[in-house]
Amino acid sequence: MPEALSEPRFGGVHTIMPTPFTPQGALDEPSLARLTAFLAGLGLNGVVVLGVMGEAPKLSESEQAAVIVTTVRAAGALPVFAGSGAAGTRLAVEKSLKALELGAAGLLIAPPPVQADGVIFEYYRQLDAALAGSEAPLILHDYPAATGVRLSVELVTRLHGELGRVKAIKLEDPPTGPKISALRKANPQLGILGGLGGMYFLQELERGADGLMTGFSYPEALTAIYRAFMGGDLEAAARTFYAISPLLSFEFQPGVGLALRKEVYRRRGAIASAHVRHPGAQIDATLQHELSNLLDRPGMQAALGQTREGVTA
Repeated sequence: MPEALSEPRFGGVHTIMPTPFTPQGALDEPSLARLTAFLAGLGLNGVVVLGVMGEAPKLSESEQAAVIVTTVRAAGALPVFAGSGAAGTRLAVEKSLKALELGAAGLLIAPPPVQADGVIFEYYRQLDAALAGSEAPLILHDYPAATGVRLSVELVTRLHGELGRVKAIKLEDPPTGPKISALRKANPQLGILGGLGGMYFLQELERGADGLMTGFSYPEALTAIYRAFMGGDLEAAARTFYAISPLLSFEFQPGVGLALRKEVYRRRGAIASAHVRHPGAQIDATLQHELSNLLDRPGMQAALGQTREGVTA
């Protein structure tokens, strides 16, 4: 029998939201509100703003605040989590407190750019202390490809065991499977969320993950996989996962993945423009054609749970 838990683990399917811009590169708050409302209707467990996919480093302080406020207002009952890490501990604390003040339900926080367990622990300890009295969860972001820092199993275990606000980890340190197994064995209460575009979602669930936090532009398909798996219908979960796997990997391409995801959301009517702020790559005609071919493959739209009605190329 599985070990009894004192409280439910943090889990479910959470979407990392892109930040919409106008074709001229200005923050597009109406599109942000529309995208949020669109996602709120897809049965998700939460959304995340100001993550890696949200182009947070390209946003001013006032723009970052506007993103949180607009999203929280449009999300209704759907929890909104905010990325609030920083290179300096004091700045990370200030950003985290501000995000909670603006209505964020919790925080996704990457480690500082120092590969030293003692320094990393102190960074999160100060954040945990600053959040004393808050019920907002602190989610570790373990994404060495983006941060240059790897969170070891031993460090994560210490952070979760000693700091009360550290409730979960977004694990994007491949190969994810063995690390999930090791973390689950050492930390029965720790929420473990996959990422990496959802490319290994099924295998991560089989290893003991509690859900996913990624930016795939058809998140309802990921929710269908999650619900089928958790409901014991492993065949249905596998059928949907392997049907959409080509799109999962195509969208997660380095350099152009964000432009592709924004374009899909544009086609779905959720945002007005697929513009990525400079120096990010824009989608071009060839990528448009490749995306259309993939979305039009037999069975793809059925697997995604969508039709092409109302979609414009």
